[in-house]
Amino acid sequence: MSNLFNLTSESGNPLEFVKSLPRNYNGPVIVGAAYYTSKSNLSELVLQELRGEEYSIRLILGKFLKRLYAKGWINTEGLYSSLMFKNDARKKIISLGETHLREGQYNCYYTKPSECSSFFKEGKEFRMMDIFYSPILLGELIPFFPALKSIINADRGTFITEKPFWLPVTIKELINQILSCPYDEKTRQFYFDLKVREVLYHMLENAYRKDISKLSFTPWEINRIHEAKNILLNHISSKPPSVRKLSRLVALNEYKLKKGFRQYFNSSIGKWMQEQKFQYSRELILNTNKPIKEICTMAGYPLTTNFITAFRRRFGVTPGDLRRK
Repeated sequence: MSNLFNLTSESGNPLEFVKSLPRNYNGPVIVGAAYYTSKSNLSELVLQELRGEEYSIRLILGKFLKRLYAKGWINTEGLYSSLMFKNDARKKIISLGETHLREGQYNCYYTKPSECSSFFKEGKEFRMMDIFYSPILLGELIPFFPALKSIINADRGTFITEKPFWLPVTIKELINQILSCPYDEKTRQFYFDLKVREVLYHMLENAYRKDISKLSFTPWEINRIHEAKNILLNHISSKPPSVRKLSRLVALNEYKLKKGFRQYFNSSIGKWMQEQKFQYSRELILNTNKPIKEICTMAGYPLTTNFITAFRRRFGVTPGDLRRK
């Protein structure tokens, strides 16, 4: 298992991996990747790594049964992006400093070889993805993002995202496409080559082409906007509050709530909630035996036919066909 962190508990005991997926594993899979599993009194982890010519994708999920930090060395110069899908993690890179990724956030940084470490909480499930891009691949995008040239030529590393960004729907959809590759061995490498470049383009677009019309929010207002998101997530399987009611619940006027929500989560409140319900429905279809009709109701569709039509429009497949896969 090359170029992976040496995972070590606070007592100094290393974790051991075997090259396989766990028996009865039903989580996300990167087709064609190398698969590793670690199960002990310290952790239950699944790690998948796919390598392209100028990039690599690494998906890791599971939980640590004891508080644990991962320490190691970044061996290769390039741009690294970390995407946190579930729970949070803290990372320290000697050449850059510390960063804290919360659930639903991502960051990008460019670094030369450097010592690094990550910290994970005890007993909480997490899911994250790391994508590496080589300087050669980045060179393809310098005509569109000239700032990349000075970053590649700099003596020290730098954060592309000054602070973690919230994952927009566009990047979430691209990650879903990576995890749902429909192609065989002959064509899927080309498919992955395209998708990782799309992810990178959207990340750089968000970092370098900022909207000067964005509003400024106080720390209290930012807290209220995130509280609105939490309230909506608590209604993922039921009818969410209207924007007017949500505004009253978080004590923030409708204008600032709607503008702030779009600014921090790259979507309107309605479209964001619809996307969460779609993703929730997809997880239920893949990982439970709940009837499609029941999932349809939980997603807020009174008619099953309307749900099936919307689901197929969103994912390119009907709920029944997805389950049969």
